[in-house]
Amino acid sequence: MNARSQHLSAARSRGPSGLEYGVYFTLVFAISLIPAAARMVVPKAGQPRKFFVTDAWARTREVTPMIFSSL
Repeated sequence: MNARSQHLSAARSRGPSGLEYGVYFTLVFAISLIPAAARMVVPKAGQPRKFFVTDAWARTREVTPMIFSSL
């Protein structure tokens, strides 16, 4: 019984699965769409207007790896 529990904990500590990463990516992307749309409607002075989906996707690609590096 002890050997089996060690094997399971070792397998679990490898890192996030692709499914887990995908779920987090989807959630962060959905949340990022709202502020990205607001930035598209009212851009800051001197910054070009970006399509909100492209902006949200870029921010999601930055944030999601940060979440997993902190785990």
